[in-house]
Amino acid sequence: MRIGLLGGSFDPPHNGHLHLARIASQALDLDSILFIPCYRQPLKTEAPHASGFHRAAMVALALSGHRRWLLENLELERGEVSYTADTVEALGTRFPGARLVLLVGADALAAFPRWHRFRDILAAADLAVAPRGGVESAPVPRSLPSSRVHLLKGEPLTVSSTLIRQTVAAGRTAGHMTPRCVAAYIRKEGLYRE
Repeated sequence: MRIGLLGGSFDPPHNGHLHLARIASQALDLDSILFIPCYRQPLKTEAPHASGFHRAAMVALALSGHRRWLLENLELERGEVSYTADTVEALGTRFPGARLVLLVGADALAAFPRWHRFRDILAAADLAVAPRGGVESAPVPRSLPSSRVHLLKGEPLTVSSTLIRQTVAAGRTAGHMTPRCVAAYIRKEGLYRE
C-alpha cells in the first residue's frame, strides 16, 4: 500500500493542495492521501489564523467527493508544535508495511534539510516534490538521497493560503482559489475578515 501524506496549516485549504494531491496520486499510484493539518508549524513564527477546529472542518469539506483522500487529525490532537518526523513515525507504526510518501511543494525542497530530524523522515518515507507557482525548479540538495526524492511534473498553481486570507480581508470572495464549499464556510464562519 502506498500512502501520500500532505501536511500543512491549511489556513485555509485551497485548490493548490488538491492539485498537488491529484498529480502525486497519478504519478506515484497512491492508494490514499492523508491531509494532515498541523497544530503549529515549527518553521513559521505566527500561529495559524483559524483554529484547528475550523481548519479541520475546511479540509473535510475540501475532500468531500474524494473517497481516497482523508482528513488525519493526528497533529491537531497532539496539541503542540507539529514535527513531520514525529507524524511519519506514528503513521509508520499505524500502517506497518505501507510505503509512505511525503508530498511537498517545490518551495519546501531547499529548506527540507533544516527540518527537524529530516534524515529520519527520509528513512521512513519518500519525498514527492510538486512544482509551485513562482518557485523555480531547484536541484535536489546534496544532503538528500536522490533515490528517495521524486520530482513531479504538472502545471504549477499560484494560489496560496496567504493570498486567500488577503482576498477575504479585502471583502472579496475566494471561490476561484478554494473549493466553493470552503469559500462558503469561510463566509458563514466569518473567518479571515481582519
